[in-house]
Order: sequence, then C-alpha cells, then structure tokens
Amino acid sequence: MNKRTETAVKAEEKRRFFNGKIKDFLLLAGLALALMITALRIFGDDGEKASVSAQATETETKVMRLIEEIDGVGEANVIVYEDEDGVKSVVVVCEGANDLRVVMDVREAVAAALGTEQKAVKIYLKKE
Repeated sequence: MNKRTETAVKAEEKRRFFNGKIKDFLLLAGLALALMITALRIFGDDGEKASVSAQATETETKVMRLIEEIDGVGEANVIVYEDEDGVKSVVVVCEGANDLRVVMDVREAVAAALGTEQKAVKIYLKKE
C-alpha cells in the first residue's frame, strides 16, 4: 500500500469514528432533553399551582366581593378548586360563619354564582 492510500484509509477511519461518536452524542443529548422536559411537566406543575394559589384568581375575588355584601358576613376569603369539568369545591372563611343564617346565605350565593352544588361549598369561621 502506498503512503497516499494509507493516509486516505486512516482519514476515512477517523471520519467514521467521529461521525459515530457525534451521532451517539446527539442521541444522548436528545434523550436527556426529553427526560428533562418530562420531569418539568411532572414536577413543574407543583410550582405553577403554588404561584397561582399565592394570589386570588379573578373568580375568587368576584365571589369574595359578592359574599362580603351579604348582611352579617364581614370579611371573607374564598378559594375555588376547579378542574377541566368546572368547579369542584369552594372554601369560604368569613367572620359571620357562627350565624347559621349567614352560612346558609353564603352557601346558596356561592353555589348560584359558580353554578355548583351547595354541598360543594364549605364555610368556616374566620379567627379573630
């Protein structure tokens, strides 16, 4: 074999070797990226939920303002739990929850405003 052919063979071997390594690297990088995206989708939702729960949604604010207008309610806080099918449950904490009439009025108003059943609305007394 002459020197030129020998050099060409070695160059071809190097090219094949590095092409194989590059393909392996790109495959591993793609798999790592897919794994990271999957992990973010699985574990990243908790972060989103935490940031959403830190501030009242527009619906919660509207319901809170509505029930604070009911006689005897006083100050109130509202959390609405929703899923893709709609409102799942509502938690209301208000100053007037020690009065049965206020509890009944709040439960009825919240259920009507959100289009959910009254049994899905839980009302608790706000601490002083």
